[in-house]
Amino acid sequence: MALKPSLSPYLIIGDKTFPNTLEFFWDYVCPFSGKSANAIETIVKPLLENKYPNKVKIIFRPQPQPWHSSSTLVHEAGLAVAKVAPESFWKYSLALFKAQDQFYDVPTANLTPVQIREQLAELGKTSGTLTDAEVEAVKQALLPNTKDGAKNAGVSITDDLKFCTPASRVFSLPSAPNVR
Repeated sequence: MALKPSLSPYLIIGDKTFPNTLEFFWDYVCPFSGKSANAIETIVKPLLENKYPNKVKIIFRPQPQPWHSSSTLVHEAGLAVAKVAPESFWKYSLALFKAQDQFYDVPTANLTPVQIREQLAELGKTSGTLTDAEVEAVKQALLPNTKDGAKNAGVSITDDLKFCTPASRVFSLPSAPNVR
């Protein structure tokens, strides 16, 4: 399944011209997705680069899971980083997987979506993956969309999230992590 141009940072390993594709369906607040992403970075990526150069590309497919209350919000942050600082997307994603327990259900239970989005943007700064200017741009991208008086239009990257979400349904994948 192709990536639309705005999602090109989700090609996390390899190049679009490589003949073989692995697609990983991950949820940022799923502990098993976090373990899988770490294994891709520390084990699979070096293996592919050394043993199978120019053969395999890996695509991160966001799979928000509705039973994790902050899942949509963390995926919005990932999409915002991909839009604002595409070259930092994978590093930010790894930092988010590492800090995922801060965004589990209990730690976020008494926070508003605005507060969670603020913390997600600040993670870019505290993890060293984003500059101050990029953090501010991510915060702006995560503000509610009120264009033309809208009251229920999501944020600036909601359309990208809407594009990503059905991908796992196309392949009948029930939950994250999954690979195809």
